[in-house]
Amino acid sequence: HKFMREFDDASTLASSRPREELGDSIAGLQQIRRAAEDQPTPSCLATLKTHQVSHMNSVINTLIAFMGGAEQTTVDQGIALARDQHDKYTLELARLLGLTVEPAVVITPELTPSP
Repeated sequence: HKFMREFDDASTLASSRPREELGDSIAGLQQIRRAAEDQPTPSCLATLKTHQVSHMNSVINTLIAFMGGAEQTTVDQGIALARDQHDKYTLELARLLGLTVEPAVVITPELTPSP
């Protein structure tokens, strides 16, 4: 979980950088991913680790595509895939910890009544 938190922080910072300045951020993300991949993991955490590394790969690949000038639809698809993998990681972590996950409440905006 330590690597995922660190990766999330670093990817949030990377997403706010201009395209031309992403090289160092991507290198940092790759370093975190390699550390996560190299960490010995018991078999009971194999699914969690798979979701973790898949998410990390998707984020890195999407940032590389963005840096290389990929079409917006390609970048959007990469972002959607990374979010889905992050959700799978979160759900698996909750399952392992015995936590119940509840969907977020969606607040529908309403018109303000006229006085």
